[in-house]
Amino acid sequence: MGVLKDAMAAGSLSELIALVRYKRKAAAANALMTAALDHNWKYAYTALCAVSRSFALVIMELSTEMRHPVCIFYLVLRALDTIEDDTSADPDLRQQLCSNFWKQLDVNPALPDAQPWSSSQFGTGAEKHLCQNFPSVLRCYHSLHVKYQRIIRDITRRMGNGMAEHIRDVACDSIRDYDLYCHYVAGLVGYGLSDIFAQSALEDKSFAERKDLSNSMGLFLQKTNIVRDYLEDINEGRTFWPQEIWSNYGNSLSDFKDPANRKFALPLLNHMVTDALRHVPHCLEYMSRVRTNDIFKFVAIPQVMAIATLAECYNNGKVFEGVVKIRRSKTAQLVLRTKNMDYVYKVFFDYARTIMTAVESHDPNAEKTRQLLNEVMDICVPHVPSTPDLIIPNVLSIILFCVLSSYVLKRRQEHFDGAVFTWRSAGGIMEPRDMLAVAALFLVCIYMFGFFLLPYMQKLQREEVRRMQTSARLARRQENIVSLED
Repeated sequence: MGVLKDAMAAGSLSELIALVRYKRKAAAANALMTAALDHNWKYAYTALCAVSRSFALVIMELSTEMRHPVCIFYLVLRALDTIEDDTSADPDLRQQLCSNFWKQLDVNPALPDAQPWSSSQFGTGAEKHLCQNFPSVLRCYHSLHVKYQRIIRDITRRMGNGMAEHIRDVACDSIRDYDLYCHYVAGLVGYGLSDIFAQSALEDKSFAERKDLSNSMGLFLQKTNIVRDYLEDINEGRTFWPQEIWSNYGNSLSDFKDPANRKFALPLLNHMVTDALRHVPHCLEYMSRVRTNDIFKFVAIPQVMAIATLAECYNNGKVFEGVVKIRRSKTAQLVLRTKNMDYVYKVFFDYARTIMTAVESHDPNAEKTRQLLNEVMDICVPHVPSTPDLIIPNVLSIILFCVLSSYVLKRRQEHFDGAVFTWRSAGGIMEPRDMLAVAALFLVCIYMFGFFLLPYMQKLQREEVRRMQTSARLARRQENIVSLED
């Protein structure tokens, strides 16, 4: 039944294949995360899977050295976010806890008489369980290298202070307030991750210096979530959409969930999507600067998911009826294929074009939206391959080659006359089905030669040219050294 359900949900055969592979990868990731770890780390990764299954899979793209600090970084901030988000708790208590939460990181539960923080008062479900078992997270935190502890502590302090400032704010008034709030809850995460990557020496020290790029990475993700979660936030008393934007379309942000106001709600929604799109150029620049493959996949996968989500939300009235999500099969496909910057450029180009086709001329922000989308596409187009996606045709060609080859060999054996193999009938003429099989096999071989063998030979040739060029440079350098010595 699970396979049938996945097949019905998938948008294409390639998505179905990706979804099956994704599930297998997720199962392997869950097993790997808890293998050969003590009980505190096992709890940390179990909690990570519980509070964010998607992030848990993405974090597995990282090496072990990076995985542990990023895992604890996420759990610490998730506990802090749980306190800030729980509007049912006393605001004074939440404000005090947010401001001082970073100090809890100084408490090492392994020391005598230590009193690590834990609470059953905040959140529900997995988030509540995380707060109850926060001492286990603290034990893992204190096992990290001190350079990572400093980063996590500093970002927690800055984020907690920023959250405390907004706890009593019932709404964001201006776009500047909106950007500042998103900076505190997401942009600072970008700061921290960039610092962790730079401190690990897997990325250059200068990687963390472009704070504007790190900030935009966080803001783009956060704004995408805020756009998508309109109804959930409104129903829980949270109003993140800035009044400076929504006041152009109505008198109250909650009014837009009424279907009668849909003609005003859609332009507002498109305005919010347009506001998020202004961060895309910085995001693309940030990702293009990443040099380590596992770090690249870790930072790029959420970004391609975000642009896909925005494309799904744009001009979509369902945002005001519930949470709009992209198909699980599409999610799986994006996760598995995001391996290099060329693919990221392609995804952003494709979804920018998708949004562009949905922009209506009478939309109040149509000109601004098109301007931003054109900017994104201009950045991406030099890197977008002109050839179509041939993954499925290539897989089918291999399957056809195997099937047809087996059939032809079987038919030859059936007509073995004791001296030679032949598939001809008694009259000396091939049977029609055999002729079709041989013709099809011939065409498949031509296809495979064109799309497999030739590119491979060209790749080998390019590598040989590069080796020759490298050897020539080394020889010239050696000659220069000899001449200088003489």
